[in-house]
Formats: sequence, C-alpha cells, structure tokens
Amino acid sequence: MPTVTEFSRRTIGATSSQFFGFMLDAYDLTIVLAQAALLATVFFPPSSKLLASFGIIFSYSLTIIARPLGSAIFGNIGDRIGRRNTLLITIVGFSLVGALTAALPTYASIGVASFIMFSIIRFVVGIFAGGEYAAGHPFVMEWTPGRFRGVISGFVQGGFSIGAAIAAAVVGLLLALYGKTGFVQFAWRYMFLTALIPMAIAIMIRLVMPETPVFRRELERGRIEHLPIVSLFRKPVIYDFLQVMVIMTGLFFYAYVLFAYVPAIMEAKNSTLPGGLATTILTYATISAFFGALSFGALSQKVGRRRLGIIWAIMTLFVAIPLYYALFSGSVSDNRTLAIISAVIIGYITQGPWGVVPVYLSERFRTSHRASGVGFGYSSGIFIGGWFSVYIPLMHNYLFKSIDTHYNVWFSTAVLLMMGAVLMGVGFYLGPETVGTDLSGEK
Repeated sequence: MPTVTEFSRRTIGATSSQFFGFMLDAYDLTIVLAQAALLATVFFPPSSKLLASFGIIFSYSLTIIARPLGSAIFGNIGDRIGRRNTLLITIVGFSLVGALTAALPTYASIGVASFIMFSIIRFVVGIFAGGEYAAGHPFVMEWTPGRFRGVISGFVQGGFSIGAAIAAAVVGLLLALYGKTGFVQFAWRYMFLTALIPMAIAIMIRLVMPETPVFRRELERGRIEHLPIVSLFRKPVIYDFLQVMVIMTGLFFYAYVLFAYVPAIMEAKNSTLPGGLATTILTYATISAFFGALSFGALSQKVGRRRLGIIWAIMTLFVAIPLYYALFSGSVSDNRTLAIISAVIIGYITQGPWGVVPVYLSERFRTSHRASGVGFGYSSGIFIGGWFSVYIPLMHNYLFKSIDTHYNVWFSTAVLLMMGAVLMGVGFYLGPETVGTDLSGEK
C-alpha cells in the first residue's frame, strides 16, 4: 500500500518544507502591508500621499487576485509531474521574483514606471504563491500517517502566522536601525532580500525529499489525468469543490477580520493607544493564531474535522461582538491589558479553523486531481471573501454607522466574522467527515 503508516524523517522533511514555504508566503505579504505608507514614498511622488497609499494596497490586492490563477496552473502541474517537482519550481519562482523588488528603481529615478514594475512583480509573486499551497499541502499530507495528519496540518498552517510575526519584527528592526529616512532611502531593499533566507532552507529540504508514495503509485498505474483542473468542474467532484468553496469563503472572512481590521480598530481616529503599540499587539495576536491553528488541527483528529468546524462556528457567533467591543473599548480608553487580551483571543479564534485546511482539503479530493482541488479550492474563498475591503465600508456607512461610532468599524468587523462563521458552519455541515480517509484511494 502506498499510504504512509509510520512517522518518519520523510514526514519531518515534508512538514518542515511546507512550514517554511507557507511562512514565506505570510512574510512576503506582511512586509508589504506593514510598511505600505513608507513604500508608497518609494514608488510614488511625495505630493500624492493618498494615491500612494491606495497604490500599495492595490499592489497587495494584485498578489491576492493572482493566487487562484497560480493554484489552477501549478495545481494542474502538481497532478501531472508530481508535488515535489512542482514545489521546487514554485519556491524558486516565488522567492527570486519577490527578491527582484530590491533591485527596482524608485519613483525619483524613473517615475511611475517604478510602480508599474512593482505591481507586475506583485502579480507574478501571487501566481507562484498560489502554486505553493496547491502542491505543498498534498505533499505534506501524503507523507503524514493518518493519525498525525491533524496536528501536522495545524502546524503547517500555523507557519503563516509565524511568518507574519517575523515580518513585523524584521520591519521593526530595520526601522530601529535606520529610521524612517534610512528605510525609504535604502533599507526597504534589505527587507525584500531577507525573504531569500527561508527560501534557501525550503529548497535544501525539497531537493533531498522524494516524491510521495501515493503519487508514485498513481504514476505507475497510468492514472495521471490530462487536465486535472477540469475534473473539479465535472460531476460529482463539482459538488465537493463548491462545498469546499463555501468553507473557504467563510475562512477568508475569519482571516481578514484579524490581519486587516484588528490594527484598523486599534489605530482608528478615536483610539488613545500610543503609536506603534497596535503593531506590537498584532504580533501577539499572530503568535496566538499559530497556537489556534495547531490546537484546532490536533483536536480535529479526536473530535472530527466536520464536527469541530460546526462547533467552532456556533461558538464564534456568540463571542464575535463581545470580543470586538472589548478591543474597541481597550483602544479608546487606553486600556492596554484589555486590548491585548481581546486581540490575542481574536487571533486564536479566527485562525484556529485554518489549522484543518491542509488536511481537510487533501482528504476531500482524489490523488489524480488532489493538488488542483486543494489549490483551487483553497483560493476559491478569495472570489467572494477577498472583497472584505468593500463589505466593511458598506456595512459601516449604510447599516451600522450609529454603532460604529467615530469611524471605528468594530461592530461591522464583528458582523463580518459572524457571516464567516455561518458560511464555515454550513460548509462543514454539507460535507462528510474525513478523519480516517485513505489518501491513496485504495479503500
């Protein structure tokens, strides 16, 4: 049987490889968002601060928008030439293209062409990033014994939170060393070059790792599909894909109410927290998010992926408003303890369910189109969930303005989290329990 039954050094290697790969994904996103205002002065004229800030956020959106395309391309490749070979392509492409940012000329040198090149790089980085988890999640799950899949899934997914925390720390270090002036003049280039460090580690691990036994058996038996991505839109697989899409849409709401709006609430006009403290508190929340993903993944092995997802969704509905009100209250009253505690709990709750994504998606799709299903299924949440920057202003301006006082969107953010909980809970309810699934498809 090709199914891995023993926890071995191959399991450790695959887990480490995907942890660093996923950590790099978050690292790349965070270094752009964490210093969007300073990067704006690098690629835009200093007289257009509002336009410049919008431009950097737009470039971030390009990276997100490109991910479904990358998932479709590299998921399809991963189902045809193997997960391991695809991962070597994606990690090199992701890292080298991202590092090219450090060589870009500034607006002062060549004008608006600098931002155009920056945007192109962000789009290409997004394509490779979509391929990273398309091939990477099946790779690590196919190398993991069934009884360990939950905790390994949570650990790997938690790499995203660790990457975000490290990126925030690196940005803070560079600012401390060189100040804002030095950062704008040259240190921003160092920031993008630091991403080559986890790339080197991931490449070394992947070079010595063989292809998974499950895929090798598929190759030997001639079961490789010509266009695996097309299988996702044929009956009965399309029903599995749509069910996964519902879950992932909810989970993207869970993600953005932490990474995008916890800082926004703490830094709103009526906040009394000292400058810079919001970034520190967000770092605490992302560390808590790692433990949320890890514990959710491990617990799903005992409770069940489906059952735990439904329970977590119901719990979220009860705690969303109190938690975000506590964060809001701590921010406007300079109650740092309350702000920290509420942000840490929000990090744990909102990122916990993500810990089951690598294993649950891998168990929902057959080997012949698993990379395509995992990658495109994962990215499908972006189609609706990615428009979070539109939903919150609409709710704030037209539904909850009397509650979201003084331009603080805490209540609208809590409602978006509740919407995510409903979608996630319904999605898990519509799907089967997957604990115990044989990834080889032999049983």
